[in-house]
Amino acid sequence: MQKPQTLYTENNEIVVKYCHPKSDDYLHYKSTITIKASGKLPVEMKINFFGRFPFIAPMPPTEYEFKSASIVDLHAKYVKWFRKYGYIFK
Repeated sequence: MQKPQTLYTENNEIVVKYCHPKSDDYLHYKSTITIKASGKLPVEMKINFFGRFPFIAPMPPTEYEFKSASIVDLHAKYVKWFRKYGYIFK
């Protein structure tokens, strides 16, 4: 069986802030978005934590992978995932 052809790959950095007025904890993740030509969930994003661990805020997993059918769905999934741990995007 052949692997689906990769159409697009992008590397970014994601910065999230712990959602508490007195907290100054930020997390930095390196992300790689890959869009493939076919498949049920052709859009995937892998994130890896780098930087300092938070002082008091809860720590999400250091590595995670999201898969979705479109870029819009992917964005909704990782925003919801970070919000589950109490982080928002800045």
